[in-house]
Order: sequence, then C-alpha cells, then structure tokens
Amino acid sequence: MQIKVISGSTVRRLVTLADLAGPMRDALVGFSAGTVYQHPRVTAEPSDGDYVLIMPAGGGGKVGLKVLTMFAASTQHGLPSVQGLVVLVDGTTGQPLALVDGTVITELRTAAVSALATERLARADARTLAVIGAGVQATAHLEALQGVREWDDVRVHSRTPERGQQLVKQAEAWGLPVRWAPSAAEAADGADVICTATSSCSPVIPSDAVGPGTHITAVGAFGATCRELPTEVVVRATLFADSHASVLAEAGDVLIPIGEGRLPADPPLTEIGRVLAGDHPGRTDDDEVTVFKSLGLPVEDVAACTLVYDRALAAGAGQDVDFD
Repeated sequence: MQIKVISGSTVRRLVTLADLAGPMRDALVGFSAGTVYQHPRVTAEPSDGDYVLIMPAGGGGKVGLKVLTMFAASTQHGLPSVQGLVVLVDGTTGQPLALVDGTVITELRTAAVSALATERLARADARTLAVIGAGVQATAHLEALQGVREWDDVRVHSRTPERGQQLVKQAEAWGLPVRWAPSAAEAADGADVICTATSSCSPVIPSDAVGPGTHITAVGAFGATCRELPTEVVVRATLFADSHASVLAEAGDVLIPIGEGRLPADPPLTEIGRVLAGDHPGRTDDDEVTVFKSLGLPVEDVAACTLVYDRALAAGAGQDVDFD
C-alpha cells in the first residue's frame, strides 16, 4: 500500500483559491442539507491555552480526519499559529490515500468560503473593503476577496504595523487600491465590507464604525470566550454561519451576547449553505447589517483535499510512501 504525502507547497501549486470555490459551495450546501457526514469536533487542551482539534468528516466518496494544533508558543519558534494535517481515506474501502498539509488547506479553504459568503451577503454596490489583521488568514482573505466586488478603496489595519505594511505592499502588487489605516476604527469606518481575521479575544472594531448595509465576515477569535465583534454590532445584525450548531457551541461572537442577555439562547441564524442552495435569500435590503461567522467545517477540508489529491494523481505530484 502506498500513501501520497502532499506538502503545503505542492498544495499551492495544484490549486488556487478560485479552484476551491466550487468544492466549497458543494460542501456547504451538502452540510446544510445533511447529505454529507461530519462528526462533532473533538477539542483537547493538553496544557493551558494549547489546543488540539480532531475533526472527522466524509463526502464525495472520501473520508477525512483532520488534526489541527493551536499552541501559544508556535509563533515564538517561527511556526504558524495554526498547524495541522489531513488524512484522506477512500470512502468505500477505508484505504488511506493521502496525508495532506492541513495548514495550507485550512488557509485556502477558509478564505474561499469567506469569499462565497461575501459574494452573496455584501451589497451589490459595495466598493469599500476593510481587512483587520495581517497574518496568514488576513492575507489569504484579501486575495480571495479581491475579485468579489470592484473595490475603490481597500484599507488594512493590524496591531503589528510591520506586517500590516507588508500586506499593503502585497495588495498593491495584486493591483488593489489599498492603503494602511492607523487604527481599526479608521479602517472600518464607513466600509461596505469588513473582514476580521485576528487572534484577538476582545472586539477589534467599535460599533459606531459599522454603518447601515455593512457586511462583516468574522474569521478569528477561537473559542466561546473570545470575540472580534462588539455586542452592539451582533445584536443588530442578521447572522449567518457555516454551522448553526458550531456557533452555539464555540463562537464567542454570539455566545457572549447570549450570556449578556442581549440575544436569545438560540438566536435567529442561517447557515450559508442554505443561502448558496437558494433556500434563503441572504441579504434582504441595502440597509441590513449582515455578519458571517466562520468557524470552519471538516467537510470543507475533505472537499479541498479530494481536489488536491485528484490533481496530484493526474500530475504525478506529491511523494508516494510505501506502507507495506
């Protein structure tokens, strides 16, 4: 038996963010329709503030097991803050097929999903984009969002100005009309679309910076006690997410307002898969504030890894390792 080992650099050579749009749409629609398998995420905390996430899922004839780590000391050693791998298995025989770099898969599929959500939930005339954060996810999101609308004004803010300026230079190279914003408030003020991709545990934008008709994609803030958005924004927004159940289990952006008594225990919240399937209209008027809370689904990883694996087979890419 051979297992194909596919590195992060190989993943990047084999697929683009645009390539993942179709598989992510199918995964989200299938998840909301209940036609794919996903086991509830298992979270282990081997030491305070360090997490190991174990996520099994299946769809499209494949089964995947994703193991993701978020350790506080990783960045001090020059490593990504989120690391992981995915084991891809044949859905009929159970034969292990591939071991795929889960760090890059997470980066790309998360941004591809956010682009789909923004495309459907932002106003058609949205022209101003604010990105809060300048790490791996912020960079991938800015790349993914660049083609969602015809942006006239793109603003970037990060609590680490050096990294923020690097992202500005990268966006300039993509041809975006981008500028550095000295504060998150200045970046968000009057923006039609706001993307928050930070590791903050407290709100990163003020509520008065979010005007009528704004769409927000909130990507960061892992866990029930962390959030990127203030309560005032969340309670006046129409809420969307990749998974209703996951939001109520671990999304501090929603759970904290619930704990404050500002939202009901099970607030109105629509899965983006229903919007993509045409079962829900998404935005209903131009003054509506919409929030898409991204938590990530293992079925997205399976769909992304299946595409990567198929292309690796066709291209003879990756390393074949004997397991006899």
